[in-house]
Amino acid sequence: MITPRHLLRIQDLSAEEIRSLLDLAEALKRGEGSSTSLAGRCIGLLFNVPSTRTRVSFQVAAAQLGAVSLPYGTQELRLANRESIEDTIGVLNRYLDALVVRWYDMNEPGAGHERLRQMADLARIPVINALDDEEHPCQVLADLLTLRELFGADAASRRIAYVWSYSPRQKTPGVLHSSMMAAALLGHRATIAHPPGFAPREKVTRSARAIAARSGGDITLTENLEEAVKGCAAVYTLSWKSAVLTGQEEIQARTRLAGRWRVTAPLMRQASDGEEAVFLDCMPTTRGEEVDAEVKDGPRSRIFQQAENRLHTQKALLTQLFDGTLRGEPR
Repeated sequence: MITPRHLLRIQDLSAEEIRSLLDLAEALKRGEGSSTSLAGRCIGLLFNVPSTRTRVSFQVAAAQLGAVSLPYGTQELRLANRESIEDTIGVLNRYLDALVVRWYDMNEPGAGHERLRQMADLARIPVINALDDEEHPCQVLADLLTLRELFGADAASRRIAYVWSYSPRQKTPGVLHSSMMAAALLGHRATIAHPPGFAPREKVTRSARAIAARSGGDITLTENLEEAVKGCAAVYTLSWKSAVLTGQEEIQARTRLAGRWRVTAPLMRQASDGEEAVFLDCMPTTRGEEVDAEVKDGPRSRIFQQAENRLHTQKALLTQLFDGTLRGEPR
C-alpha cells in the first residue's frame, strides 16, 4: 500500500514542492489544464468550527476539478456521541479519497493539531489541515501566490511585516506559524510585530530561524509596531492567542492593547520599501478593531486577491496529491 501524502504543516512540503505547486496554481488561474482531473473523486470536509473562505474554496476547487465535496460538522457525525477517531477514520477511509479537516479549541491549545496528526496516522487517504491551533498551510500557500503576483521574482527580497492586532476573540496562531515557516523555507524576509506576552511560540521561532539560516531568509521579532513596518513591502494583520498568558490575565492584556495595536492609515503611510506597501489580511477581521476601514477597503488592500487565491492553490494542491507529484514523504 502506498503511504498517503498529508499536509498538516507547511514544512511538510519542501521549498521545491511549494514552488511547483505555485507554478501549477498560476497556470490553473490562467485557465490552463484539465478541469476534470479529479472526476469520480470524493473529498470530505470535516470542520468543528465555522468557515467561509476555506470551506467554500475547497468545495469550488473540487467541483471545478470534477470531484464531489462532502462537508459536515463534527456534530453531524457520531463523533458527537463519543465514537472514537479510530472508528471514524476507519470508516471514512472506505468512502473518501481525501479528507480536509479544520479542528481546534482555544481552550485546549495544541489538542487540535494532535487530533489531526492522529487522523493522519490512521488514514489511508490524504489528510489536509484546513486550520488547527498550530498551522494553516492552505492559507499560506494562497498568500505565497499573492506575494508572487505582487512582487514577481523579487518576492524573496521584499520584507513582509506580520502585525499582531487587537481582537476581542482569541484566535489560533496557525497563520502566523505557517507564515514564519514558509518564509524560512523559501528564503523570504519576515518581521513579526507583537506586544509583550504575545510572541510566537518559542519552538516555532527557533525552528524557523534554523531553517532560514540555511535558506538565506530572515525571521525578525520586535515589540515596536512602527519600526516593524519601516522598509516593508506589505503589512499583514493577524491576531493570535498568547502562548504564555492565560484566562483573565490574557483578556486584560488584550483589552489594554485595543486601539494601540491596530493597522491604521497613519501606520500604513509609514510602511514602504521605496513604494507604498500593500495591506494583506486572511480575514475575518472587524473594521475598527484589527484594522481601520479606510485601510481594509482602501486602494492598497489586496485582501480579496488573497481570498481568490485560496481557490487556485487548493486546486493545485488537490491536483498534485492525486497525480503523483506529491507522493510519500517530502524530499
